[in-house]
Amino acid sequence: METNLSLRSPRAWAVPLLCLLGFIAVWATGSNEVLFRALNRLGPLTSDGLWANLTILGDTLVAIALAGLLARRRADILWSLLLAAVFATLWVHGIKPLAAALRPLAVLGPEQVHVIGHALRSGSFPSGHTATAFTLAGVFVLRGVPRGLAGGLLLMAILAGISRAAVGAHWPLDLFAGAFGGWLAAAIGCWLADRWDWGVRPGPARGIRVFFLLCAVALLSIHDTGYPQAQWLQWLIGAVAVLGLGSTIWRDWRR
Repeated sequence: METNLSLRSPRAWAVPLLCLLGFIAVWATGSNEVLFRALNRLGPLTSDGLWANLTILGDTLVAIALAGLLARRRADILWSLLLAAVFATLWVHGIKPLAAALRPLAVLGPEQVHVIGHALRSGSFPSGHTATAFTLAGVFVLRGVPRGLAGGLLLMAILAGISRAAVGAHWPLDLFAGAFGGWLAAAIGCWLADRWDWGVRPGPARGIRVFFLLCAVALLSIHDTGYPQAQWLQWLIGAVAVLGLGSTIWRDWRR
């Protein structure tokens, strides 16, 4: 278990720094639209279904269910994620109304944007899906999970971010900002969890697992990601998370 994370640690700042440098480079060179067009062509060049499946990995309920499944025996990770989610939400929904940025579809028009899923036109900056994916990956990485899992989740976050341009929902600058805020939220969540252990105590930890289980049930039963092409992946993640979390909670209560 990784403890006592310092906010000065390179692990806390490396990804946000790279995102900041990427943001500055795209902004300074005026290449936001050019890069968007290149990424948006990925759908027609490959498969709409591929990018729809990748993009739901940044959906909040999908991420919660996936995290609950992977960390069902790690109360420290689940607690850190809950705290991190507060700051990621503040980052995304605090900036969106202030920026009031139009999405590519509203700026370029339907003739020039390949849209997969819902046709979104407003609330572009920053990308909430990207922030969610990087919050999830960041907490797992900063909590010292095995390298294979950490690398897989980081790759998942990167692909989920790229997919937001591929489905026509976000500009590259939105993606850099989402990843920046998501990883910082993860670092703050881990830092707070190290200093406030309420969520790893037996009683609260059980309640947190139940919360993750209920989110997985909602994902499996009533949630609409906006991407019908990814329905089977949504159901698969939800079902496996329900089974995994449910069995863990059941064994825990029988002790």
